[in-house]
Amino acid sequence: MLNRPITARLILPKRLFATLAMVLTVLPAPTILAQAPLEVQLKLQRPEPDESGQFSTVNRNEKWVGTQTAVIVCDVWDYHHSPNAVARLEQLLPRLDQVLEFARNQGAIIIHAPSDCMVAYEDHPARQRATAAPRASDQPHDIVSWCSAIPAEEKAVYPIDQSDGGEDDDRSVHAEWAAKLTAMGRNPNMPWQRQNAAITIDSEKDYISDRGDEVWNILTHRKIKNVVLTGVHTNMCVLGRPFGLRQLARNGKHVVLMRDMTDTMYNPRRWPYVSHFEGTRRVISHIERYVCPTITSDQWIGGVPFRFAGDRKESENGSNRTNHETPANHWRAVTIDATMDRAREGSRQKAAPEQPHSLRCIVQFPARWFDVSREKQNSGTTIHLPNQTDARLWINGVEQESRMSKNGHQIFPVPHSSVAVDDLNLLVVQIDGKRKFVAPQIRTSEELYVLAGTWQMKVGHGEDKTDMPLPAKFGGSSDIVFNAPDPLWTPRALTRAGEFTTGIEGPACDKNGNVFVVNFEKQGTIGKVTPEGMASLHVVLPEGSIGNGIRFTDDGSFFVADYTQHNILKVDPDNKAISIHAHHPDMNQPNDLALSPDGKTLYASDPNWKDGSGKLWRIDSDGTVTQLAAEMGTTNGIEVSPDGKTLYVNESKQRNVWAFDLTKQGSISNKRLIKHFDDHGFDGMRCDVEGNLYITRHGKGTVIKMTPGGEILREIPVLGKRPSNLCFGGPDRRTVYVTEVDSQRLVQFRVDQPGRE
Repeated sequence: MLNRPITARLILPKRLFATLAMVLTVLPAPTILAQAPLEVQLKLQRPEPDESGQFSTVNRNEKWVGTQTAVIVCDVWDYHHSPNAVARLEQLLPRLDQVLEFARNQGAIIIHAPSDCMVAYEDHPARQRATAAPRASDQPHDIVSWCSAIPAEEKAVYPIDQSDGGEDDDRSVHAEWAAKLTAMGRNPNMPWQRQNAAITIDSEKDYISDRGDEVWNILTHRKIKNVVLTGVHTNMCVLGRPFGLRQLARNGKHVVLMRDMTDTMYNPRRWPYVSHFEGTRRVISHIERYVCPTITSDQWIGGVPFRFAGDRKESENGSNRTNHETPANHWRAVTIDATMDRAREGSRQKAAPEQPHSLRCIVQFPARWFDVSREKQNSGTTIHLPNQTDARLWINGVEQESRMSKNGHQIFPVPHSSVAVDDLNLLVVQIDGKRKFVAPQIRTSEELYVLAGTWQMKVGHGEDKTDMPLPAKFGGSSDIVFNAPDPLWTPRALTRAGEFTTGIEGPACDKNGNVFVVNFEKQGTIGKVTPEGMASLHVVLPEGSIGNGIRFTDDGSFFVADYTQHNILKVDPDNKAISIHAHHPDMNQPNDLALSPDGKTLYASDPNWKDGSGKLWRIDSDGTVTQLAAEMGTTNGIEVSPDGKTLYVNESKQRNVWAFDLTKQGSISNKRLIKHFDDHGFDGMRCDVEGNLYITRHGKGTVIKMTPGGEILREIPVLGKRPSNLCFGGPDRRTVYVTEVDSQRLVQFRVDQPGRE
């Protein structure tokens, strides 16, 4: 059909033909082109279900539409401050250009991102094309910022020490190279001015941008579903840039690293004292475990994966270790707790008792923590050190002054001029070691943020321990990063796309903050997701059973609505044994569950999707099943109010939300309509402690917050069009977890009031 107007163009009126030509020119490529699929094999690593800390490799085959794919070329500059990095990049360039040409021919878009070089491309059509992309309505609030860690990395030990900048050059060679750059009129620390000329830029198709917001606009405008990162350097820019792996992953893009089209900045003279190429492999393994999957270039252009010449020689010699520095000089990971009775200098590594030592971490200071008017009133941002009296503190290498509080905290005011706002900052504390080091607290007029978690420690004091050669966002490792809490209502992808089936449902939280979600990897399973987003298999349901809604009891066991076998299952928290708690042959398919505030009585929705009807059931603590209502619409989400006096249920097809009076005995009466919606269906539903309802809008891609009277207070996007269910969790029960069908993942956002459960 699309070819017919072109064939008949000679008989069309000129004005109509001109209009048609303009439409075909401005429409995104996916509207016009139909390419053969791009076949990829994603490699990722998942934690073993036995909680041993071990990981297993998973390969997943996917077929991508070329016109829905983008390749980003990160920081492939014309010059670099490390001659060894330049030499390795020169090996990589021909292969990378082949990859880009192949992708371009398949309809993929290429985004060239040589950071700090946009002035050179000011008049380039590819640059103008990037700035002309319309602003995306779903642009994340911090997409212009560097990202040094995502939640999944919080409990992981970062695999290399890059705090020296990662240069692995011979010192004399490096000095000669710096002199050469200076003679060329270039800054030897930042000599790049353009992208390397060996990489082709197609003026008629490609884009040039180093801004996260511009890249996001391009991806949205071109309806890109799959993003491939290539270029350098993996452990710094490829991971951390505003258009890098972390930002795209946590904001919901299906992003992968092309692992053989990249390199790291790692110096083998630093921990873990392995070769440069082994250090690269360890960073890639870290990415596969905690950030996103990887692919290789041969999947597109054939042959074998690319390997650097030095890496091949190393493999032949069987050597990947160096011994230039003793482990005693390495900064060690330590765990810092928030309370006196639990404080310890490290479950990972114990500090030497009563010895002076230095501790460091990296902190994001958002702009909202610095209100100039309040700071003038001496009520700005401060850092409190509990249990310390003579500690010294540095921010980005600059020592800060302190005072003592009445409750024994050493307080360090943080002036606006001391920090890089909305960026990462190095925080170093030196103590005498005679007192336990309790997690510092960052305090503002409205927030308290405790820096409890992983720090790094070195025995001894000294100015050499108060700074690092590179800015914190480059030199720091992800495990010591403390990102400021997101603003409320900010959606983030918690798990990776595709880890669950399209039957993703549930969800429910245990007392430890783990989220349990049905249909992990395949139907008939239940997955366990840690608060950091690490997903693993928890249990396999009995043959023929498929779960839907989940609810936890006070003793740690949980109920599962088994819609295929008309059962309510119960899973034991200790041995994972599964038993049938309730069964009724007249159930259509028990779908979602609600639990009374006393934890004794279950309520189940029961839709019949074929004829658009539904029922409601009560399940008593002994498993007795009682029908509460029939002849309803397609009953789906169900919830009990915080006071236990109201039962809510929504109807997906009819788009109604109903309320019933609920007695202590579990009987219902006084059915009344709270709200009718004109479009989009419903699914899961939960209450916060104030009685407000949170309801997923299936097909609209949002969760609404609604009063018991039907007033919509807020609507939150959830990074996909088909949210299925939700629950409250987190240490303060103020994190909402949403199961999202389009990308088969878990999404989270923070809210203002805790959930009822």
